[in-house]
Amino acid sequence: MSGDPFTRCVPFTDSPGSTPCQPSFCGPYSQCHVEDGKSKCSCLEGYLGSPPSCRPECVKNTDCSWDEACNNNKCVHPCTYACGKGAKCQAENRDNPVCSCPLGFTGDPLVLCEKISEVVPPLPPQNPCLPNPCGPHSRCKLVKYSPSCSCLRDYIGLPPNCRSKLL
Repeated sequence: MSGDPFTRCVPFTDSPGSTPCQPSFCGPYSQCHVEDGKSKCSCLEGYLGSPPSCRPECVKNTDCSWDEACNNNKCVHPCTYACGKGAKCQAENRDNPVCSCPLGFTGDPLVLCEKISEVVPPLPPQNPCLPNPCGPHSRCKLVKYSPSCSCLRDYIGLPPNCRSKLL
């Protein structure tokens, strides 16, 4: 039968080029296919229910459980698509996922978090006279950033062989 069920149904008549699926009566989000010369309806892949009441998994967040959000007609955890690469996500509720870069990372958490490269501070300049490289009974003095050795007063010789004058 075909026609408007509220006013009048009439026997279906084949017209040239028509098939049992034309016109389709399956409803939204559904498809018609012919099996054994008869039309059969089924929901499109990814849709729920049965014709003519096929529907997407969700249209708005409230169609999902309390800890999921509607994204492209699918119920997913709100952090699934919220944050950028390397970011961490906290979802206190499905309407407000909060993205941040983890400790030791920097960047835009909605786009990309990258590891902070460690900057090693330069070592403080070393005093080449500490410890004293000149030997016993000698003194070290910096001359143009290089150590210069001499014997202490009352000592003679050349470092590291400084000896008392009294011997």
